[in-house]
Amino acid sequence: MTRAKKASYLLVPVILGLTVWLHLGPVILAGLFSYMVLDVTYRFFQRRLSRALSLWLALAAFLLAATALSWMLVRFVRQTIHTLPQIAATAIPRLVVLSDSHGINLPFDNVDELHEMVIHAIRGNAEAITKTSGALTTDIFHVLIIMLVAMLAFFSRQQPVEYGPNLFDTLRRELGARTQTFLQGFEKVFGAQLAISAAYAVLTFLFLWTMGYSHVIFLTLASFLFGVLPIIGNLISNIIIVASGLAMTTRHALFALGFLVLIHKSGYLVYGRVLGTSLKVPMWQTLLAILLGEAALGVPGMLLAPAMLHYIKEELRAIAD
Repeated sequence: MTRAKKASYLLVPVILGLTVWLHLGPVILAGLFSYMVLDVTYRFFQRRLSRALSLWLALAAFLLAATALSWMLVRFVRQTIHTLPQIAATAIPRLVVLSDSHGINLPFDNVDELHEMVIHAIRGNAEAITKTSGALTTDIFHVLIIMLVAMLAFFSRQQPVEYGPNLFDTLRRELGARTQTFLQGFEKVFGAQLAISAAYAVLTFLFLWTMGYSHVIFLTLASFLFGVLPIIGNLISNIIIVASGLAMTTRHALFALGFLVLIHKSGYLVYGRVLGTSLKVPMWQTLLAILLGEAALGVPGMLLAPAMLHYIKEELRAIAD
């Protein structure tokens, strides 16, 4: 193994450590997602069209995807602020009645008490919320920068590269190989998670529309956006949907609970099969990686952890061979 290759292996944990230390999880995730969209769409178009046209179509598809995702996030936040209080105002009294009839004690008895609990929690964490708001503004700027970096990196990669016989170029080539291995795993795992979440959202929309639910668009967006998060995302979206059903009738809530359990149980099998095929590691190792990723980087770490596990496996296999 050459010195440059050894150095490239050492640079990977250094970069990962800096990502954790500087809290750049959302930024790295945005950059990887941007590059993935560009690369996947380019390969799709290249099979049918010329190289130059494929590049520009890939860029157009990326800008369209970024705009659509931004619109979805903005719409979801606005609807969350407007819709969740409406759902809670109807669902909580019914939840209190059900809990009393089954002898279950809740930490609140009505919407006003729940509101007071939330206000108390916000006041107790005012400093942390203020810091988070400031960090969010900075993160948005960083995300825009990393999206530009991803576009420039994608277009530069399509140009022929000449490496000189020096240590810098050799290290650059080896680090590029490490990056490509990680990107392949990210595309397999995160791309599969996006596809599964989109399928969940379509099925959820059909169910909600058939059952005559209110706030169908909001609940469908919640199912898709939260569904991208491994494990915890489905739990959050399910709670919102069941609460929305409870705000209508108990029967709607029970039907929603049964439907969500059915599709997500089958989804766990599909997701497990996808991860098993892509990672070829036991599920407990994947779950442990997700836990460590969340501890290190929060929600972005949960999304990046399976791809990092895939990268480690491939690199160790290459070294062993």
